[in-house]
Amino acid sequence: MEYYRNWFKLLLSIFLVSIIIPMILNWNLNLEALFYSLLLALGTSIILGSLFYIYDIYFGPKKRSSELKKYPFNEFLKIGFEEKEYYLLGKINGFTTIISYDWRGRNGLPCAYGLILFEPQINEKHLNNYDLNKLQQKVKNKFNLWEYGRLRTEWSYMKGKPNHKLMIAKLNKNSNLILNEGMQRISLENWKKEIEKSQ
Repeated sequence: MEYYRNWFKLLLSIFLVSIIIPMILNWNLNLEALFYSLLLALGTSIILGSLFYIYDIYFGPKKRSSELKKYPFNEFLKIGFEEKEYYLLGKINGFTTIISYDWRGRNGLPCAYGLILFEPQINEKHLNNYDLNKLQQKVKNKFNLWEYGRLRTEWSYMKGKPNHKLMIAKLNKNSNLILNEGMQRISLENWKKEIEKSQ
């Protein structure tokens, strides 16, 4: 549904602007034109959303697997990360860390990303949305995202592939940030159990 909703919002905005401006300028447009614009936005969003969905389901995993064999991911294999089906798994500063490729990151562009996993509680109190928002405000960086039990960092491919040394340095810095917030290391298996319990 996310595929269709995002495209529909974008196209609806474009079409509404193309309807409102002529109305403001007293051009002759009526409700019928607005109705057809909405239909066009809906139809186009369904077509484009379906294409992105098909790409994600059928071509995305193959692209991800092939990217994991290339730079910068192959450099992580040299420092002890293991290749899993669609990601690399290893340790950064003792924290379980997942590294992978996303063909459409948060800004809509391909990116490499890292997930540093941590025990999703402080002083035996589970983190909630309020806690995560407070942590997010401290970071002030749209490429670092605090989520339940993990800190996600993205490196956009906008200017080319990211440098692996800079990626490792950022992951080390983020692992220290997690420690400074009083959160503990966790294994992938225990993290999955914690996530299941929270849902």
